[in-house]
Amino acid sequence: MLHMTVGIFGNPEFSADLAKKLGKQGTANDIVIYNHGSSEGVLTYATVNSDKIQTLLQTINMVDVPVIAINEVNAVVGEQIVAIGEFGFDNGFLVLENVSEEQIKSITKGTCVENFRVVKDNVELVEELKKTNIVRPDSDLSVPIDNYFNVKSVGTVILGIIKSGAVKKYDKVVIEPLGKEVTIKGIQSQDKDIESALAGTRVGLNLKGVEAEEIKRGYVIGVSSKSKSFQFNLHKNKYCRENLKENDQIFVSSGLQVAAAKIKSLKENIMEVETESYVVYTKETKFLIASTKQSALRIIGKAEMT
Repeated sequence: MLHMTVGIFGNPEFSADLAKKLGKQGTANDIVIYNHGSSEGVLTYATVNSDKIQTLLQTINMVDVPVIAINEVNAVVGEQIVAIGEFGFDNGFLVLENVSEEQIKSITKGTCVENFRVVKDNVELVEELKKTNIVRPDSDLSVPIDNYFNVKSVGTVILGIIKSGAVKKYDKVVIEPLGKEVTIKGIQSQDKDIESALAGTRVGLNLKGVEAEEIKRGYVIGVSSKSKSFQFNLHKNKYCRENLKENDQIFVSSGLQVAAAKIKSLKENIMEVETESYVVYTKETKFLIASTKQSALRIIGKAEMT
């Protein structure tokens, strides 16, 4: 059965209107979730509901397929295109209104967005999404947590998308970077209790052994590494004008974690950084580096560990 998470990016009002046509609203904060379930499977849509760079980076990391809805080319859309291009996706779509493909070609040239297919509306988009094949990593369990709360008489509940592996009821798993072993007391998907779930599924997990107050967005259930010290090979994007230097503050994006960090050294493209808090990562993690400054363009580039 199809389980796919789709990011709806672009001009805020235009993209929000598209998302409302695609599913029923679920969790809403700086990231708004819409769900649509049928006999064919479940499509989960995530939209950006904040101008914070952290929210954009987290939403990009949540999704399997990005959709960029554009009715005006501006700095917001440009920054999102650059961020999505730096992250890299095999599949993606554009929904254009009052904007031609020619108008955005200069921004998308040389990025994965250049190959995104144009669809005319929500109906065509859903049909194309159903045909899209998502290749998931064949690796250990990884569930990045995007929401968490305490439910009276139930206990701690987290929401997240299973990026790899599988979960089943009564599994004992570890939350990183806490390093705590917890038990999965219950699993829900689409408001239904289930016994197990596979990669790609958005789930609610009832956990025994941890309090909601101990959890933050970006913490990961499953097998992963953690560190505060990283040495990266940095690839700045072609639009970045920021001249980085030692002791500069930056953001390091890893999964749904966006950690404040300080540059310890920078020689050519080799950058050593120290993060303020432990950052969780796996061998599949795509690191993005962003500026802490408020003005666009805030995406510095992508990085891989050396």
